[in-house]
Amino acid sequence: MASAALASCGKAGPSSGDRSGKLFAGDQRGGSRIVLEGAGKLAGTPYEIVWSQFPNAAPLLEALNAGAIDTGIGGDSAFIFAIGSGATIKAIGAQETTGLGPVIVVRGDSPIRDLGGLAGKTIATPRGSISHNHVLAVLEAYDQPYDAVRFAFLTPSDGRAALHSGAVDAWAIWDPNAALAEREGARILKGKQDLVPGYSFMFARDGAIAEKRALLKDYHDRLYTGWQWAHENEPGYRQLMHRDTGLPLDILAITTGRSDRQPVPIDDAVIAAEQQTADRYLRAGVLAKRVEVSTGFDRSFA
Repeated sequence: MASAALASCGKAGPSSGDRSGKLFAGDQRGGSRIVLEGAGKLAGTPYEIVWSQFPNAAPLLEALNAGAIDTGIGGDSAFIFAIGSGATIKAIGAQETTGLGPVIVVRGDSPIRDLGGLAGKTIATPRGSISHNHVLAVLEAYDQPYDAVRFAFLTPSDGRAALHSGAVDAWAIWDPNAALAEREGARILKGKQDLVPGYSFMFARDGAIAEKRALLKDYHDRLYTGWQWAHENEPGYRQLMHRDTGLPLDILAITTGRSDRQPVPIDDAVIAAEQQTADRYLRAGVLAKRVEVSTGFDRSFA
């Protein structure tokens, strides 16, 4: 794990008011670290941040539950599966994406013209992702049963390859993957959109909430400032994303131009939206039992 030694002031103690020590933070490309850097919030912490990089939310949450890290960010669907499996973690902060959310793309020569024409088709998507949820919501919106389509549960990179090769008929995905696919000739299917919530969360393990509350609170507040900075400073944010992810600036301009992310408080509306997602997964047989999502939130950091 890479260590960012940010003015370490000694060993962390058991007191929730102790602001010294180490905070182990999980991150993804283009995630927390760059918005903290952009907002000038990486310097001056009275503790050391030890960073670990993850490819997506699922392994990050596994590491969080195992105690390997104290905090991290990720999508809402992975979180629902984590708390459904009994993971001892909480969401302590939230970010909402508005504008273009997850979409379903097809090859440019595909006979599928809109979202109403997916019955009988094979769709690639990561299992338990926001795009998986989107496909289920699309089927509901068009009065189709959940088994009207066949799912090929693939990572984003494998889904992209499967679409190109013709192994699948469509790819359910999010930006910037969708924008990259469009540049390669794919089409975003039109139809009923904005069917699923666009939340990502800041997570913390229960043990860290109990033992490192002051560190988590400070980091939480810095991250909210970073999210707000990214919302208000798109050109600077795109430059940092380009440097961190290697994505072309023109693709990043498309993605930031058609969607917006803002920090939001964890409130009743957020929890209700997540409960709807969990209940949809239950109806579709993706979850074996109902998940009471309110048990996975801690509003005390607001």
